[in-house]
Amino acid sequence: MNEINILFLAPHWRVTLMRAFQDSWSKRQLPGRLLGADSDAQAGALQVLTESFTLPEFSDASCLDQLMELCQREAVSLIFPLTNKAVDFLNANRQPLKTYTAYLPPAETVDLCHDKFKLAERFREIPLSVPQTFLPDDLSDDCPFPLIVKPRQGEGSRDVHRVDNLDDLVYFRKKFPNHVFQKWIEGTEFSIDWFSDRDSTPRLLSPRERLAVRGGEVMKSRIHLHPKIIKAARELGKALSLTGPATIQGILDKEDRFWLTDVNLRFGSGYVHSILAGADIPALIHSELAEDAPPADQCSVRDGSVMVRYPGHLIL
Repeated sequence: MNEINILFLAPHWRVTLMRAFQDSWSKRQLPGRLLGADSDAQAGALQVLTESFTLPEFSDASCLDQLMELCQREAVSLIFPLTNKAVDFLNANRQPLKTYTAYLPPAETVDLCHDKFKLAERFREIPLSVPQTFLPDDLSDDCPFPLIVKPRQGEGSRDVHRVDNLDDLVYFRKKFPNHVFQKWIEGTEFSIDWFSDRDSTPRLLSPRERLAVRGGEVMKSRIHLHPKIIKAARELGKALSLTGPATIQGILDKEDRFWLTDVNLRFGSGYVHSILAGADIPALIHSELAEDAPPADQCSVRDGSVMVRYPGHLIL
C-alpha cells in the first residue's frame, strides 16, 4: 500500500481533529505521516502530530517558497488547509501547488464561499433558501427587522450582532461599512459535515444540530439526519462543485424549512463529531490517494449521537 503523507496547514488548536486522524490511521495501520505547519510554533495541534514545522505568515513573501520546499523535502501527498486564510493562500497559489491540492474546489467556488454577499446571490440562482441579504447602502429604513450583521469576509463569530431596530441599523451601518446584513431566521442552527471525493461525488453528508455554542465554536452537537437538510446540502454541493471537506451552515425554521447561510471549505472544528460517530474520512482519503488500496467503508454516522466538547491543555 502506498505511503500517504498529509500536511495540515494552519491547524492551530484543532487537537481533537488531528487525534481523530491519528486514531483512524493507527487502527487501520495505514502507511504515511500526518504533518502540521503553522506560523505559531506553539500551536496546540503541532504538538500532537507526527512531525511539525513552522512557516512564515501567509502575508510573508517567503511563505510560498518555504511551503514548497517543505512539501518536496517531506514527500507531502496532500495539503489540507484548516482556516479560511489557508484556503485563500492555496487558492492564490493554485498553479505552483497543484501537486498537493487534489481536494481544493474550483477557484470560483472559493471566491463565492469567502464572500457572504456573493454566496447569498448564488444561492438564489440555484435556487436554494437563503435569508434576504443586503449590503449596507442597500438597506432602507423599512427593512425587515430583526437582522443579523456579520463580516462579508472572515470566519468565526467575531463582530456578528443582532440588529433589532432602526437605531441599531444606523449604528451598525456606520460601524461596519463592509459587513453584510441578513434577515434574522428564528430556528435551530445546523452545521453539515460534507466530504466529496476528487470527482465531487458526495461521500458524507452529516447534519449536526448546534446545541451549545461558545465564541462561535460548537461545544455540544447532535447528529440529526434530516432529509430536507441533506437534500439542500446535496444540491448546494453539486451547484458549487464542492471537492473534499466542507462545513455548511444553516438554520431549520419552525416550518421545517432549511435556510443556508455559510459554506466553509475546510474541516470545521466540530467535524470530529462525524468522524467519531462512524464516518472514517481519514481512511477514505488514504484509500483514494493510495489508489492501489481497497475502498474505504461507506461513510455513515450514528444518527442521534451527541458530542460534548471541553477545554483541554498541553504543557510544552
